[in-house]
Amino acid sequence: MNISILLRHSGVWESEIRYEKYGSDGIVVGENISFMNLVSAIAAELNIDELRNKN
Repeated sequence: MNISILLRHSGVWESEIRYEKYGSDGIVVGENISFMNLVSAIAAELNIDELRNKN
């Protein structure tokens, strides 16, 4: 089974429940994806350098 994940990014929180002016992207992953592979898939979709952003 595949799982679709909607990603919202580059927006602004207008209130605790309202997020505006965002971009939308999505990914589809298998149900057995590991957490680290999920993080990598999201980072790749959003063009985030994982090595630069690890704390």
